[in-house]
Amino acid sequence: MTINAASARYQSLSRTGKQRLLDELQALTGYHRKSLLRRLNQQSDQQQTSLRGQHRSRYGPEVLEALVPQLVESLEHHSHLQLDPSVRARVLLMSSATIDRLLAPVRQSSGGNGWRRPPRAHSGVRRRVQVRTFKGWDDHKQPSWLEIHLVAHCSGRLEGRFIWTLVATDIPTGWSKSLPVITRDGASVLAAIQRLRQQLPFPLRGIDADNDPAFMNALMEQWCDAPEQGIELTHSRAYQSNDQAWVEQKNGMLIRRVVGYERLVGLEAAQLLAELYAALRLFTNLFQPSFKLKSSVREGGRIKRQHHPPRTPLQQLLRTGVLSDQEAQGLRELRKRCDPVALLATMRSCQSRLALLISGQRASAMAGDPLSWQTPEAEKRELERFLQGLQALWRQSRPLQKMPKPRQGRRSRVDPFEAHAELIPQWLEAEADVGSQELLGRLMALDPERYGPQHKRTLQRRIRDWRVGRVQQCLESARQRRETKTETREKVLPDVNKNG
Repeated sequence: MTINAASARYQSLSRTGKQRLLDELQALTGYHRKSLLRRLNQQSDQQQTSLRGQHRSRYGPEVLEALVPQLVESLEHHSHLQLDPSVRARVLLMSSATIDRLLAPVRQSSGGNGWRRPPRAHSGVRRRVQVRTFKGWDDHKQPSWLEIHLVAHCSGRLEGRFIWTLVATDIPTGWSKSLPVITRDGASVLAAIQRLRQQLPFPLRGIDADNDPAFMNALMEQWCDAPEQGIELTHSRAYQSNDQAWVEQKNGMLIRRVVGYERLVGLEAAQLLAELYAALRLFTNLFQPSFKLKSSVREGGRIKRQHHPPRTPLQQLLRTGVLSDQEAQGLRELRKRCDPVALLATMRSCQSRLALLISGQRASAMAGDPLSWQTPEAEKRELERFLQGLQALWRQSRPLQKMPKPRQGRRSRVDPFEAHAELIPQWLEAEADVGSQELLGRLMALDPERYGPQHKRTLQRRIRDWRVGRVQQCLESARQRRETKTETREKVLPDVNKNG
């Protein structure tokens, strides 16, 4: 009864007043503070519910039967409806929101499930395009089947305009290609895909995209279905990133580790990205080997995997035999002409200029190669230092993740065992296996006004922390004894060997 009387008073008090009221109720009833909070809030919710229940409905069932105000006159004119004057007046005054609220049970029973969002244009394309899962590539052993994906350079904020990167990866060979996209719309993405197709060393027969409207639109569907193109368009399942595991892997390895997560805006950033991706494409496809899964066999609870020897995407492409002798020879000549160190230098230069552009130094970023003024010896030293710290440079391009806030180690409430803080460890030292119930009984016998059953959980945590600390002390003492014995043995053995 005390809590019921204090509920209305509790809701009208300030923060300090509520704390004082809780202290009084805790001392008066002996309840835990959390239990009192739940009881007080429960009483408040019941009072509000009762007040809401006292609302008198203006529209009765006779009004519900005639919920079409616009048709009332026509129905009465053709003798389909006869309404009481008071009911007719209320129907004509009814708002649309009230009509929707009163018709909600009718909609639920009719199976219409209320209002539905109208279908979007790309939803029809998505329904027509075939779904391909991560197991749908078993029949495609030859190159020319790409997974494509868009990567945002937005620094975690999708508001406003920024540059996107179109990433494409060939499934059988791992051949990868990246292109910057200024705007994320169907026309721009299709133009980037057409340009990418011209730069591929093999014909393009299939594209597997995600459910992004930039891919699932009428422009992309018509272009792929055109007889002169002959490209099969598929898409992955929604919220199933493993369906595009190959291109998702390239997102982190080729884009995030090289470009980072910073926000890139404007044509200057797009030009630098295009220059960076041109060098990255050659370095990755011609010189960077990777493993390819050969077989996967389950043996009991373990999976045994075997991989082919590491090969570059160029080597994988040449092994397929889809290229003519002239095309294969042209790729081999391209590999001979490309200098991997020069490609890395170009990548490093573009990274530095992108960093200048992000920091606001647009003129310095677009002036040219920051290394062009150096001598060949200095440039060589810079490249060696860059090669040694390339991994660290890639890590630094990642944004700093928010670390969890460390605990301050201070209590937010008064310690209930502060008066006997030294007595509890003495009891535990004498009887290490004593339980929390027995210790709480001793404390209640010492000071029944201070301690009660509500302190049992806090005492259990206090005992647990003490035992963990004692175990750590024992382990540290054992380690110190072992080190002492080892030092003594090392001192004694040389003397024994010396004396024979």
